[in-house]
Amino acid sequence: MTSVAGLGWDPVTRTWTTASTAGVTKVPPLDGQLIVDVPPAFTDASRDMGRMVHRTPGAVLKPGSVQDVGRMVALCREHRIPVAAQGAGHTTHGQRLVSESGLAIDMRTLDGIEPVRRNRVVCEAGALWSDVVITLAEQGFRFRGGLTGYLNLTVGGTLSVGGISPNYQCGAQVDAVERIQVVTGQGHTLWASPAENRDVFTAALAGLGQVGVITQAELALAPLPQRVHTWSVPYSTAADAFQAMRTVMAQNVLDEVYCTVRPPEHDAQPTFLVQLAYYEVDAAPPQNIVDTLPTPIEPEHYETKTYLDHVTLDTTVIDGWPVWENRIKPWFDVFLPDSSVEAYVENTIKAMTAADWSQPHGQGFVLLFPHRADRFRRERLRVPRRRSDQFVWLFDVLNSGSTIPSPEEVEQMLTRNAQWLDAAREAGGTLYPIGSQQPTNQLWQRHYGPDRQGVLNTKARLDPAGILTPGVGIGIHATT
Repeated sequence: MTSVAGLGWDPVTRTWTTASTAGVTKVPPLDGQLIVDVPPAFTDASRDMGRMVHRTPGAVLKPGSVQDVGRMVALCREHRIPVAAQGAGHTTHGQRLVSESGLAIDMRTLDGIEPVRRNRVVCEAGALWSDVVITLAEQGFRFRGGLTGYLNLTVGGTLSVGGISPNYQCGAQVDAVERIQVVTGQGHTLWASPAENRDVFTAALAGLGQVGVITQAELALAPLPQRVHTWSVPYSTAADAFQAMRTVMAQNVLDEVYCTVRPPEHDAQPTFLVQLAYYEVDAAPPQNIVDTLPTPIEPEHYETKTYLDHVTLDTTVIDGWPVWENRIKPWFDVFLPDSSVEAYVENTIKAMTAADWSQPHGQGFVLLFPHRADRFRRERLRVPRRRSDQFVWLFDVLNSGSTIPSPEEVEQMLTRNAQWLDAAREAGGTLYPIGSQQPTNQLWQRHYGPDRQGVLNTKARLDPAGILTPGVGIGIHATT
């Protein structure tokens, strides 16, 4: 497909136009399609998973090549047109949106996956992780950095925020990236790694789309397991669940450790379901793993699965919830240091209401992911850095609400998130910014702390017109 003949930008009215008149800047030739006058194309580009913030862009680019992204970002820089790259849209408070004259880039048309070479694979940013894992499995590999529970997310999307998995020993997904291709806010296309354009590599991974559009990524791989052994171990108290997870991690044998918190029923206590997994590559798992844990309230559930069956399970479940997509999702996500996580989680769960538990429909999750603190190496992903803490924990309340929410329901959830974040910060925690928080200067000042000015300076250098991903609300002013 090609762009519409005569399509251009009118700098006087600051609108996209199909009129070819004097003063209109023509859109450069494209390998893909730029859409300005087909309303159905704007529906997806105007919303995200949260369904609480809606903004309609002025145009939608469906790129046919990386060059298309560079050409259009360069045009937008010249005319100071806001730009946002969009993947599967699983942020929840307008982070991926632009409005009015802005350009939304639907990265999902760039979905190529190259053959594996030397335990590495290069993927275009719009490739879905669900396709990546299948393609890699066919060649005997898996992504070394671990996978998010839901896989119909784009590679570029998760690498822009960090990407957290149950694999507690490998850090975030961005920690298993060897290099990336980026279109900066200047419209320049370049490759970046720890050895080449290191500043771009550092600023783009988990950089929330502020310095460039990630267009390709080279990922580190590991051998595909022959099978995956899983255990689900239920506890009635957070204390027992934490003890179980810490015991397993101290043994340093299993590959996955996390906890699903099930809502209380009939005035009972929540159930803390500790989930464990062992990837069998060469050796079978130890036989006494569960025997060393606190006594569960019921016998553990043990299964063996193929790797693909294991990692696609949550995706299958969520895609089977037809109403889930259109419910509001005021998600809350925060990292906590090991020294305060237990008290914070216990206090928060005790205060949770039926709405926080996604009642009465039950389409939501409360999750807890431990990770070895020293495995997080990317600077833009802000995690607690206490020297005495061996672990960092991600606590998620991924609840959903009404399909037609009242303003009061939305405001109540945003107020809740702000209060929970304040409490998390007092406990030494940091924000994982995929959830629903009002984007204010104070939010980002507290998020980046003394590094905030450096973040703004890097953005000013790589995105001098301040056009990229305005929905995050970080700001563009920097000192010179």
